Amino acid sequence: MALNGYFQLESDGKSVRLHVFPPADGGQPVTTEEVLRYLELISFENFELVDLDNYIKAQEYVNPLLLADVEMIPEAERCVVSFTEKAERALVRFYPPSTGGNLLTLDDIVSDLQFAGIKHGIRKKAIQHFLDNREYCRDYIMAKATAPIEGHDASIEYFFDINATAKPKQNEDGSVDFHQLGNIELAEEGMKLATLTPADKGRPGISVLGTPLPPKKVKVLRLRYGRNIRMSDDKCNLYAEVPGHVTLVEDMVMLSDVYRVPANVDASTGDIKFNGTVEVTGNVNTGYAIDATGDIVVNGVVEGAVLNSGGNIVLKRGMQGMERGELRAAGNITAKFLENCKVKCEGGLMADAVLHSEVECKEAIEIKGKKGLINGGFMRTYATITATSIGSTMGTSTTVEVMSERELALRRNDLKEKVEEKESELKKIEAVAETVKQLLAQKKEITPEQHEYIRQATKVKPLIKKEIHEMKYEADSLQEMIDKNRGSCIKVNGELFSGVKIIVKDAMRIQQEHLSHCRFVRDGADVKMEGL
Repeated sequence: MALNGYFQLESDGKSVRLHVFPPADGGQPVTTEEVLRYLELISFENFELVDLDNYIKAQEYVNPLLLADVEMIPEAERCVVSFTEKAERALVRFYPPSTGGNLLTLDDIVSDLQFAGIKHGIRKKAIQHFLDNREYCRDYIMAKATAPIEGHDASIEYFFDINATAKPKQNEDGSVDFHQLGNIELAEEGMKLATLTPADKGRPGISVLGTPLPPKKVKVLRLRYGRNIRMSDDKCNLYAEVPGHVTLVEDMVMLSDVYRVPANVDASTGDIKFNGTVEVTGNVNTGYAIDATGDIVVNGVVEGAVLNSGGNIVLKRGMQGMERGELRAAGNITAKFLENCKVKCEGGLMADAVLHSEVECKEAIEIKGKKGLINGGFMRTYATITATSIGSTMGTSTTVEVMSERELALRRNDLKEKVEEKESELKKIEAVAETVKQLLAQKKEITPEQHEYIRQATKVKPLIKKEIHEMKYEADSLQEMIDKNRGSCIKVNGELFSGVKIIVKDAMRIQQEHLSHCRFVRDGADVKMEGL
């Protein structure tokens, strides 16, 4: 067993000497710093520092070192207490008595520990072990905290495919199968949609100083849901109240009724506005519009029409917009092809070809399949753009852009400032309410103005809390988007033709030569090309 080296002061009544005992079996040697700490502890100042340091470093301890020719009152055995981080343990280091000094007893050591502030977890067995063995200049664990009982994060289990609207099937030949999308996830009445396992916050422990040791913070979740959904009394389960289309939008469970158009959207139907999902069996003709709070699914071709969706848009054949067509979606857009149209979505876009169109998304744009072609117009997103081919030999004006997150960051900062303002307003309301509460408790009268203020505050306070919650949620979502898209780029799995304008986070380059199998990233103030 390794034994640390230690030292002892020896006095003959006329002089004081330092006797150093070397370590054994790989123990730690005595250091000058530790000797100095001890001498400072006992207020011994009559020595030469240089002589002491040379003696310790030489490690030739046959003869003790003369510290000073002075008389010395015997020093008792000493213990020095230190603490680990968060006071989870108390470490005690012992030093031997000088010539004629007294040894510590168990009660002496306990008293010293208590004097150092230790109120919990003293290990008397460890103290007794020292008393039986007495090893010096080593750390003994003389007190241990009671560790906190850790909790666990909340979790939510969904009983439907939360990725049903993500991507269509890609065939072995590279083409995309837009006939088997699997995007519509139907729920029957009474079906369980989600279950929440609440967070367990755990229980605090106690440090050796008697202070609480908090458990690790856990993630708290709650079930968020829209209409046509019932929550159980324990707020841990969601059930469908009607049959319909169930989706997860961000973290909110949505259940929409599905309206099916048996043929075309044309003069026979007029424009369609529906609070749910719309599925069109045929085409959507030029000049007509579909406005749905849920998804829009069109099995035929969309012409110069306007589709506005609160969820996802799926065009199983595509859109020939004739420069009049528009697609707007709060979720993702999937189409066989898009031509001469305007597209704007909060999610991502997946298509086989996009021609002469204006596209703006927030999530990834994937133009894949046999063609995977982007030609003409512009395509803009915060995330990565992936295509098989961009541009053409005809030199059609084509722009692909990964947008900078600067606007997102400005909006996030603005929301944080507004949250601070609202929280300050809420504190003022709560302070006045507390003052009035105390007056009422003391059976004192309150003024009509105070009474009116409390009445108005009762109405306003829940609204302010709701605003704060919504702004925090939006700010967190923006931060998540910023973090997720830091490495966004433009990928070309096939050919990139000359003349294409490439913008990556405000840095621009106009491609001067034909390239293939490459990607473009922001590099300082420039756009850098890398091979795939």
